[in-house]
Amino acid sequence: MTLTHHTPADSRPTGQYAPAVEVSGAERTLYVSGQGPVDLSTGAKYLGADIGRQARLAVENLKRVIEGSGFAMANVVKVTLYLTNMEHAGTVNAVYAEFFPQNPPARSIAEVTGLPGGQAVEIDAIAVI
Repeated sequence: MTLTHHTPADSRPTGQYAPAVEVSGAERTLYVSGQGPVDLSTGAKYLGADIGRQARLAVENLKRVIEGSGFAMANVVKVTLYLTNMEHAGTVNAVYAEFFPQNPPARSIAEVTGLPGGQAVEIDAIAVI
């Protein structure tokens, strides 16, 4: 088994973590850290009231890390969405469906009391090749 830490060129972690860690063996499995509404090139967070925009940035960041690690969105097998308000689930689901239009991965949604920096949405994933 080999562990590879992936940090795409345009990604700056905002804490002490790797954006993604790949475990290679018989299969390649990628564990992607939670992604939020952040401009990965600058680290600036979007914290406006537009939950759709927050969700889009979070999923685009997830996609960037996955593809930057040599995987594809079609390789995602599990996603967890963290929301600070379950009333936003419909809006977030609509954005999410654009990125997983067919054969979506298994998914959980959890309402949390808070997320880093005051963001309203965060998403993490597991992908397998």
